[in-house]
Amino acid sequence: MQNALAYHRIIYENGQAVDYEYVYVNKAFEELTGLKKDYIIGKRASEIKDNQFVVCNNLKLFSEVATNGTEDKIEQYFDVWKRWYSIDVFSPEQGHFGLLFTDITDIKNLTSSLSEQKEVMKQITENLEEITFLMDVKTKGIIYTSNSAEKFTGIPIEAFYADSNIWLSCIYSEDRDRVINRLQLIKLIDYFRYYNTYIEEFRAVDCKKQIKWVRLKCMPIKNEYNEPIRIVGIIQDFTKEKNDRNEIIKAKQKAEKLAMFDYLTRVYNRRAFFVRAREEFSRAKRLKKPVAVILTDLDKFKTINDTYGHDVGDLVLKDFSKTIKSAVRKYDVVARFGGEEFVILLSGVDLEDAYRKAENLRRVIEQNRVYSKKFNLHINYTASFGVAAFEPRKDLALEDLITNADRALYKAKNSGRNRVECL
Repeated sequence: MQNALAYHRIIYENGQAVDYEYVYVNKAFEELTGLKKDYIIGKRASEIKDNQFVVCNNLKLFSEVATNGTEDKIEQYFDVWKRWYSIDVFSPEQGHFGLLFTDITDIKNLTSSLSEQKEVMKQITENLEEITFLMDVKTKGIIYTSNSAEKFTGIPIEAFYADSNIWLSCIYSEDRDRVINRLQLIKLIDYFRYYNTYIEEFRAVDCKKQIKWVRLKCMPIKNEYNEPIRIVGIIQDFTKEKNDRNEIIKAKQKAEKLAMFDYLTRVYNRRAFFVRAREEFSRAKRLKKPVAVILTDLDKFKTINDTYGHDVGDLVLKDFSKTIKSAVRKYDVVARFGGEEFVILLSGVDLEDAYRKAENLRRVIEQNRVYSKKFNLHINYTASFGVAAFEPRKDLALEDLITNADRALYKAKNSGRNRVECL
């Protein structure tokens, strides 16, 4: 059964963590809690009332994990489910943390009696999917390994006792040298002088020849001189968790990309323009190269909307943006600045060349026709242009350059439209 997974973003106020927001939950989480993804995504934990599954009392721990990129584990009993859960807390990126819920109710029930703990531990190691083993430091031999080692690798248990290194052949070829180098016994013993748990993540090939992500945890058993004499190892298949993390990262990257683009015209939006434009503008100033800005605005666009409706207006905007994109270089920055106004930043282009590009673009647009299936006709449109340029010898900010282009655009509008003006 799939583990419930929730992914969150820490909310800070005045540098202090005050809450967290749900960024992603998987289907298992929806089924477990009864809360649907569409309802919970974007909400803060404090906004979800009367739901006992919301883990609010560990905000300090979550904040530390999200800040330091560490891992932790908590156990909690939920009255709403009448179940015990082990909750893995991890942070794949700064300011975010994930919670992976594992039902441990049966294990908790088994360990309720101290007198039964020894037998319970045997049952746990024999029935859990995780591989457990015990190695003797002096002989470097395997003293014990669980049946799950054979189930995962396909290697008979007896073979592990005969050759403690036999499992290394199951490590995926691209990871093998790295893992073998890091797991040298002498290095582990030195590591355990300062730390009590060693964790290594790598890929392994199971008995079905499938590549799995596994997490190896090693812990020392020490003698009275604080010297490791045994090493306890636990190997966990966390392929699903890894895939969920990758899914979260991909979803976040996709969301960030979408947030930079205008939904209708698929060019940069105003916010994204300033991010990209400042990069290009700073580079141009550093390299002492000119930079030009072209502001362009559709003429009498309101008339098009009023006459044919906003659906036709959208078609005109799409055609307008497509024409602009096809007329500039790949590394030029094109954005919808607002409404029917678009902006173009041209790096390494002076005022004369920018004017020529704007004039060529104006002529192309003047010849464009947008077909409306609804009205069964072709609609033409025009645009006005304002051009301004930054020369290396001038002390000019990006905002000043845009202001000059806007003034030039205003002049073009007041001079009859469908023209190019410079400033």
